[in-house]
Formats: sequence, structure tokens, C-alpha cells
Amino acid sequence: MNLRAEIIDLASEGYFYPSSSILSYGKVSILPITGEVEELLANANLAKRGLLEDIFLNVIVDGGVNKDELLQCDKEAILLNLRIANYGSQTKMKAVCSDCDNEYEQNISFAFRSKPFNFLKCEKGNNKLVYTFPKCKKNVYFRLPTCSEYQIYKKEGWLSLAKKITIEIDDVSDISNFYEYELSATDSKLFRKYFEENTPGYISKIALTCPQCNTSSTMNMDIDVDIFGIKPESKMNIHAEIFDLCYYSNGAFTQEGVYKMPTNMRSFYIKKLVDAKKSESEANKAASEGKGSGAKIAKPPSFKK
Repeated sequence: MNLRAEIIDLASEGYFYPSSSILSYGKVSILPITGEVEELLANANLAKRGLLEDIFLNVIVDGGVNKDELLQCDKEAILLNLRIANYGSQTKMKAVCSDCDNEYEQNISFAFRSKPFNFLKCEKGNNKLVYTFPKCKKNVYFRLPTCSEYQIYKKEGWLSLAKKITIEIDDVSDISNFYEYELSATDSKLFRKYFEENTPGYISKIALTCPQCNTSSTMNMDIDVDIFGIKPESKMNIHAEIFDLCYYSNGAFTQEGVYKMPTNMRSFYIKKLVDAKKSESEANKAASEGKGSGAKIAKPPSFKK
């Protein structure tokens, strides 16, 4: 089956890549998710070794991507578009209320809004932004992190990432020493908030309401491969769907064909097959009861004598 690639817009609009990079066009082509890709997402060994996301992106982006070049905000754009295009924007999420400890399930949407960002303030082709520390009044020049650099944020925290993405600071020769011993906690905290809220990306806050005590809360949703909801235990379900579609369609589909079929098409054909089997069962039941399609038995015409 020939898979049709879909062109999507990057969150950075390609603004921060050098003109020599294909990403500077601000668009990439993504391929649909198939059973073959779902099986990759269910690979516990790759996930444990921290290789799953990199391999997944290289498989799903037409032409592949370099994690040392692709910006974190653009990786999120790719994952969100893939999720919505293949599974829709809606899903269910389990949560535990912080007040009454009630465990509940709530519908959430991945149709996140883009954060407002004025690209005209930046120089195209140059990954360099500026922020002024409120207390010490120094300007810090920093860049947007790549996918691989952003992992530092998740593993080691904000301070390590700040050191990594800082290009220069006014009148500071030792950046690491400045962050460790000179920068106030207030300035560091405000810089982090500015970075999270005023760089290209998405507002990924989820609103939750406990149905038992009506306590409302919000949480930030990480935009990573977990948004597809495919876990190691999903592998058998994937192959069960492939088997059912092949078996109950009486050979209309092959195992290889369904395995490499886009998941949204697989879901469509399964639904149509279920509907067809249901209609067939109802027709057979009606026939066995002598009702037929019109629910009445035809009688010969009568004539007046």
C-alpha cells in the first residue's frame, strides 16, 4: 500500500533554522501511523533504552529527522498532528482528586492552542532570543532547545537546561558560575517562567474536575509518544484487530495489507465490517422468523367474482 504523506506546519515556522536546513521551510511531511508503527510504539525494550521516540520520528517523518537539529517545539507539533490525524483529538484520562482521593476518568482534548509569539522580533535563520533578568537587569541571550537538549530539562531540571541553551549574558564570562552562585532564585524562576510561556509551542494545560467533590485543577500535559496511548500490552490488541479484519472479511484483506494500512482506515473498515455483519445477522433472524425484509408474507391478489 502506498502511504500518502501529509504536510504539516512546524511550531517554529522554520524561523530558527539556517537556510541550508530543510526545516527552514517551516513544514515537514509526515506518514500515517500503521499497525507496523503501532507495534514499534509498543516496544518496551526501545522505550526502556530511551530510543523509542528517536526511532519513531525517523520512521514517521518522510525523509527522517535529526534529533540534534529538530527543535523541541517542532517535535511537539509533529506528535500532536500525528495523534489528531490518526486517532482524533479526544481521549480519556485517569486522574486522582487531590482533595477526596477519588479516582475518576475524564475526557480531554489534544487540540492545544499555539502560544502567542512574535516572530518579527527575531532574526530569521538565527536561533537567538533575549530576556532581561528583572533583578540584576542583565540581558541573557539564549536559543530554543533541540529534542536531545530538552531531555536535560526532564532529567536534570531547569538550571542545567538554562546553562545549555544560554549563548551569552551581559558582562558575564563564566556562565555556569553565574547561574550557580550569582543569579538570584527570583531571577532564575522568572526566566524559567518566561521560557515556558513565551517561546514557540503549545498551551498544553488540561483542566480536570472531580465528579465526586467538584474540585477543579489543571495539569501540564507532556507532548511525547505517550499521547498515542499505546503501551506494551497493546501489542496483542493490535494483532487481534488485524486478524479479525482479515478473517471476518472472508479474504477481502490480507494480513500484510492490514499491517501496513493507516490505522484510521483500519478502524473505518472494522466499523463497516461490524455494521455489515450486524445487518446480516438481523436479516437472517428475520428470515428464520418468517418475516423477510418487509416483515410481511406476500399474498396472491384477490378478485371479485
